[in-house]
Amino acid sequence: MQTKKLATLAVAALFFLTAVGGSALAQEKAPAPAKPAAAKPMKITVVGKIVKDESMGGYYIQGKKPPEIFRIVNQNPTVLEKYAKSGKEVTMETHSAMGDNLVIEKIEGKKYPEAKKK
Repeated sequence: MQTKKLATLAVAALFFLTAVGGSALAQEKAPAPAKPAAAKPMKITVVGKIVKDESMGGYYIQGKKPPEIFRIVNQNPTVLEKYAKSGKEVTMETHSAMGDNLVIEKIEGKKYPEAKKK
């Protein structure tokens, strides 16, 4: 009789442990964190001169405000040539591409046309 009770108790304990352990394993995993949104490019208004120098990759901006040298990513030689020849300071609305690389959006308040692809 004693053995029967002991066996029943052991089976009940095993059943209880399996039920508790199994339910813990069956729980849903927490969803992976969402990917962070891509950083928006920083808008920068630059006042400076447009200079042409082939060793610098074509045209670049010699900034007065902010006082830095910027590379122009979206070069349109037809538009930039007249500003480079004039030597005058111009105001450009740009956004950063990476590092000191800028993408021009407007020059002197006018939309900057992209270069035509050949």
